Amino acid sequence: MDLANYTQYQETRVHEQPGFAYNTYLCTIPQDFDRVNPHWHEQMELVYIKKGSGAVWVDLVRHPVSAGCVVPVLPGELHAIEGDAGVRMEYENIIFSLGLLDSLEADDWCRSVVDALRQGKLRFERPIRPGTELHRLVSAALDRADAACAERAPGYALLVKSELFRLLHALHTHRDAASHPRPSEDAEKLKGLVSYVSAHFREPISVAEAAAVAGYSPSHFMRIFRQVTGRTFVEYLTDYRLSAAVYYLKETEDDVGSVAANCGFENISYFIRRFRAKYGTSPGRYRRLAKNT
Repeated sequence: MDLANYTQYQETRVHEQPGFAYNTYLCTIPQDFDRVNPHWHEQMELVYIKKGSGAVWVDLVRHPVSAGCVVPVLPGELHAIEGDAGVRMEYENIIFSLGLLDSLEADDWCRSVVDALRQGKLRFERPIRPGTELHRLVSAALDRADAACAERAPGYALLVKSELFRLLHALHTHRDAASHPRPSEDAEKLKGLVSYVSAHFREPISVAEAAAVAGYSPSHFMRIFRQVTGRTFVEYLTDYRLSAAVYYLKETEDDVGSVAANCGFENISYFIRRFRAKYGTSPGRYRRLAKNT
């Protein structure tokens, strides 16, 4: 798993097969993360809540969720996940490329549905809640795909793909015909900032610089960033760097000082203090425990 995926899903990945762009990440808040920071990608994602309650943010709109809820996230949508205070929330992140459902046929009608998802034009209720016909169809398709992946019989990828088409059919037949606004200007600006942090987190990034990247004044930026993420930009950046540090502690043999410097911490004492506050142990001990599990 690369760093970008690790900071969102950690290492609990199942159902992976080379050449088949369908993965499920099993995640728990607050055990794996205290929250999942705003991020975006070009794949489709479904957040399938198994236990507990919390919220999934999609393009700055907060959607309360509880066990059974499914939240489809379209390609390019800014999204984040948080659990309710004091509640253990377990969920699946199901990630797949819409290219799995495309074809080489020039006049394939199914491409119109795939393209509508890619372009954010196919809209439906979010979250998809238990007790509705759409939920019955969507959850059944996802559960059957999970079962096929768990069994991993020869050719199981064909079964998974067939369930994704059932999912697409459910979303299409229960689509909302009303017009939907495109993502807000704020969401688009924050997407650019998220990408910037991913590329430059090793370097010093001031609040003023982050505000400039997003196209805001510093005061407006600080206000809207806290409103959307529930934390300051400095807290967000530090948390991103700490997640990156965990990745490098697990995936490399670099000494702790080098890991700290590679993740944007100029002061190793500060790094160790913040690491201990977040993970409950020192970086060195965390590495030893991780390698022994």
